Amino acid sequence: MFNKIRISSLILFLCASNFMFGQGDYQPIPDQLPKDSLETEKSYRPFEFNLTMKNMHLWRGYRVTDEAMTAANVYYVTSDGNFKAGLWGGVGFAGNYTEFDYYITYDYKNWSFAIWDINNYTDFPEAEIFNYDRRETSHFIDVSATYRVDAIPLQLGWSTIVQGRDTYITSRGDLRNAFTNYVEASYIVASGGDWNLGVYVGAAFSFESETHFYGDRPGFNNYGATYSKTVKLFDRHTLPVSATAMWNNLQEYGALEVAVNLF
Repeated sequence: MFNKIRISSLILFLCASNFMFGQGDYQPIPDQLPKDSLETEKSYRPFEFNLTMKNMHLWRGYRVTDEAMTAANVYYVTSDGNFKAGLWGGVGFAGNYTEFDYYITYDYKNWSFAIWDINNYTDFPEAEIFNYDRRETSHFIDVSATYRVDAIPLQLGWSTIVQGRDTYITSRGDLRNAFTNYVEASYIVASGGDWNLGVYVGAAFSFESETHFYGDRPGFNNYGATYSKTVKLFDRHTLPVSATAMWNNLQEYGALEVAVNLF
């Protein structure tokens, strides 16, 4: 049976360990660049879209795909910027990776809440788009909350998969939802006018089962650092770029992702 005391110790160590990383002005990491570098106009537009190119795709310690890919993000945003609802899609250059997600996010003061319906159907070519049966679906629904501590540039996040292909088999042979949790803490350790360097650490576990969505046992599965900067083009335009180095000791691999936000 899974040891809940072991999980509690894991969470406490995760939070405590991040107070040793360093100091710097807060910026969200690992996937976000300095906000000002992405905003070229101040006028409000309720609908927007972005396009990102990557040499590979990393997510919570996963190497989602090892091939170069593009990611498109189309969304609605309120005038205060606090609420967003959108569609996110990724496709690999070689056609071996395909993903199509729906999401909503809401920011309140230092809190950020999100619900993502993640549909990576790369390994589910026959999956029906609106089939959410955990025995057959290519979807999983992830609910998360993030809190930002500005005074000590720390960001803490907790995410739980509440539905979909996050399952385990009981001793009686029943297929059950694992309700896998992922917790992460991140710091910006150094920053300048158009760059920042952040570090982060994440852990995964389930209260239902020893195995979970991210691995066969609970533990730290995502250590990394992200360097982000803006590159000037022709003295008028900027191109946000980032490089993330990641290590996953549960899966025993590492990877380096380079991303370019084209617009």
